[in-house]
Amino acid sequence: MDDNKRKVVVDTCAVMNDNSVIDNLLKENYQVIFNIATIEELDNLKTNKDYSKARQARQAIKAIERNKSNITFDFNKDISEKIKQSPETYCLNTMNDDIIVTCACRNSASILTYDFNVKIKAEILGISTLECISEKKYLGYDTVNATDEEMASIYENPNENIFGCLANQYLIINNSNGDYCDMVKWDGEKYSTVASKNIKTMFFGDKMKAKDVYQRMAIDSLMNNTITCITGKAGSGKSLLSLMIAMHLIETGKYERLVILFNPCPVRGASELGYYTGSVVEKAMQSNIGNILITKFGDRYIVDNYISSGKIKLVPMADCRGMEITDNEMLWITEAENTTTDLIKICLSRVSSGAKVFIEGDFKQTDSQTYESNNGLRRVVETFAGEEVFGYVDLQNVWRSKIAEIADRL
Repeated sequence: MDDNKRKVVVDTCAVMNDNSVIDNLLKENYQVIFNIATIEELDNLKTNKDYSKARQARQAIKAIERNKSNITFDFNKDISEKIKQSPETYCLNTMNDDIIVTCACRNSASILTYDFNVKIKAEILGISTLECISEKKYLGYDTVNATDEEMASIYENPNENIFGCLANQYLIINNSNGDYCDMVKWDGEKYSTVASKNIKTMFFGDKMKAKDVYQRMAIDSLMNNTITCITGKAGSGKSLLSLMIAMHLIETGKYERLVILFNPCPVRGASELGYYTGSVVEKAMQSNIGNILITKFGDRYIVDNYISSGKIKLVPMADCRGMEITDNEMLWITEAENTTTDLIKICLSRVSSGAKVFIEGDFKQTDSQTYESNNGLRRVVETFAGEEVFGYVDLQNVWRSKIAEIADRL
């Protein structure tokens, strides 16, 4: 064991929650320690009747095996060290929690855990705990390399949530070799296949065709969920997908109007031109939302016609208090990375029960430090994830141009 490295004992629940913690701890130059109690616990859990837990345990075991040459294994189950340090607090027993805490004490290590009881016991002994060093980020979908047994279970027993998905979470299924096989969605009650759909509109024609599996998920969510949040890099298609689906729903008579709430925030590092003349709409068309609409429709005249006919309504977020998004309307909150939690909360509180909501943005394009520390878009994803009305997709690929793809690395 390298005494110059920071030492950490990884608890069972931590590696079950996200097996990538091992790789991340090693990258952070930690000496990773596993006690035999954790290994035995994972071995017992891999055949658990709860298929989701069993799978998590198997994945954790694979991650440990993959990194075994860089991991220190402690085979000592003795808890006498802990009893000696705090005899009035602990009775003599062999609970795994006690063994793991004692292991950390014996090795002068911290503990990575999400378990409240372990944290309390560690605190009593003066052992530091690490938490969420690599908590798995929710993207609205998960990618799994499924065994033949797992794939069969999805189709034969679709009501069993064997992968532990949240409501409206998508699952990209690869075989054990990592080759793409299928994509399904857990709707809260069952897994169902996500069909590939081409959405047609009078203006855009049949251009609406998913370019990858991520756009396919986004189209499905925009069509079927009450509220959809789409994030992604510049050029990934989040604005175009939202706008095309909105126009499709208007043209097919599902909704009468698209209300666009926008925050005219100046681009970070850019100088402002100063005062814009004209009405609210005219000023809006000279701001970021005007640029988005003109770019997507290709002509200012077309945008003006949609606005004058009442099909599109532009509202600055500063003016949204007191308004209502009615049942026959859709709400589109664009560039939502430039909102605080309070601001986006006010916007969403305007929505009636029959309305539909699209939220899109890019976490990397915040134009103020205020939005970095208090980000409304991120808070929406955190709060709504798992709700039956909500769907979320983080788009991964840039489709605008090779230049845009390279520029994302700047």
